[in-house]
Amino acid sequence: MKRGLSLLIAAVIFIFPFSLSAAADQPVIRSGNPDSMKIALTFDDGPHPYKTDAVLDILARYGIRATFFVIGENVSYYPQPLKRAVALGHEIGNHTYHHARISEGCDAVTAEEIEKTEEIIFRTAGYRTRLFRPPEGAYDDCALEVVKNKNYRVILWTVDSRDWENKSAEAMVQTVMSNVRGGSILLFHDYMGKRSNTLEAIDVLIPRLIARGYRFVTVSELLEQS
Repeated sequence: MKRGLSLLIAAVIFIFPFSLSAAADQPVIRSGNPDSMKIALTFDDGPHPYKTDAVLDILARYGIRATFFVIGENVSYYPQPLKRAVALGHEIGNHTYHHARISEGCDAVTAEEIEKTEEIIFRTAGYRTRLFRPPEGAYDDCALEVVKNKNYRVILWTVDSRDWENKSAEAMVQTVMSNVRGGSILLFHDYMGKRSNTLEAIDVLIPRLIARGYRFVTVSELLEQS
């Protein structure tokens, strides 16, 4: 194993609160203020030609905003869902251009993946982001340094819905409801396979979480000083 490797596997559910006052200094962020009832809903790997729109429809129905960590190559294929997400006030994050494992490429690969995605997001939707999520949550010290030098913050998650395993909607709901806490960042995907139950799961989860007193915000809002 390479020295300094901090490989994070998406199958793990993280419960890792941190102090908001130190948020800007955290190399990797997994949650917000545990004393707050704010939580952030995040979606990876999009945009998808029609499933991203379906996610946006559900979010609009409940009047909430989310953060979408997009793949640059998918933006090039399907620009309209990204434009719609931005127009609706959702937050956008950088998720590399090719869904590349940045822990395996370090300087050159990481820099190119970030820069190309940053460029196409801006060219498509006029949007600038400083949030970065490494594919599969995998990174090493070298990659972290590149990300830092480009003025991005690495955003991981507190609770993994495991929708990428094609879990049932009921199983995903149970996973989230059993592990969510104040300040949680929830991981889902809007670019999903045919058997995915993500849409059904979030349609059940959102009203349940609201009824429990949670307030949905973007990742940046989650990390703001109270």
